[in-house]
Amino acid sequence: MNLTVTSSTINNCQIFQLQGKILSEEDAEILKDATSNLVLYNVIFDLEALTHINSTGIAVFVKTMTKCRIENGDLLFCAPNQLISTLFKITKMNDVFSMYDSLESATNYFK
Repeated sequence: MNLTVTSSTINNCQIFQLQGKILSEEDAEILKDATSNLVLYNVIFDLEALTHINSTGIAVFVKTMTKCRIENGDLLFCAPNQLISTLFKITKMNDVFSMYDSLESATNYFK
């Protein structure tokens, strides 16, 4: 399954729900396109339906986080599966990104 991205807004946060995999440059382009015109810079990536990711996807995450922080916002993640949580721990990306168990807890960060 290719990546699908759905965007919504809750309070002052832009939520991107990711479904599928980010394993190719094509998948990364889908994510780049979805985040290219941010209106809000408090961004949450909901990873509940994301099954796999590699360095291609992580690179897009880092670029998006940088864009958010330049605009005095931040990028958070919520609801990663066990595989993605483990990958973030192994690569030490959990030291770079803030992870939350649920969308509700992530949106509460920005209140």
